[in-house]
Amino acid sequence: MNDPINSRYRYLKLKSDTKYRRFKSKNDDSNKTNIFFDNDIQSHGSYKELLFKQEWKSKREEILIRDNRSCVICKNNINLQIHHRQYHFLVQKKQFKLPWQYQDNLLVTLCESCHKKGHRKFKVPTIYIK
Repeated sequence: MNDPINSRYRYLKLKSDTKYRRFKSKNDDSNKTNIFFDNDIQSHGSYKELLFKQEWKSKREEILIRDNRSCVICKNNINLQIHHRQYHFLVQKKQFKLPWQYQDNLLVTLCESCHKKGHRKFKVPTIYIK
C-alpha cells in the first residue's frame, strides 16, 4: 500500500467520459480493473476524497463507537481505520456503493497494522447487486 505505482489500491482517472477505476485483483496480472463511482464524483476526485465527506465521517464515528474505539483484532486504539468487509457493485448503475452506504455489519474497526495485514492476506470480495 506504500507504493502508489504498484499498489492494487491505486485510483486512475480514465478518459473524460468514463469513471474511476477501483483496484486490481491480486491474481490479475493484466490491467483489468473495476469501475468506481459515477461522473459527478469523477469531476472532483478519487475514493480518498470521499473519506473527507461528512457522510463518511458520521458513519466512521458510529462504527468507532460501536467497536469501543479499538481494533477488533488486537485491541490497539492508535491509528484506527474502518475496513469494508466487502464491496458492493450496483450493476444497473455501473458503480460501487459510496463508502457510507454500507450496512454497519459490513464495517469493522481495525488499527493500521491489522488493516494492512488483512489486505495482504485476503482479497476483499466484490458482490454484484442487480
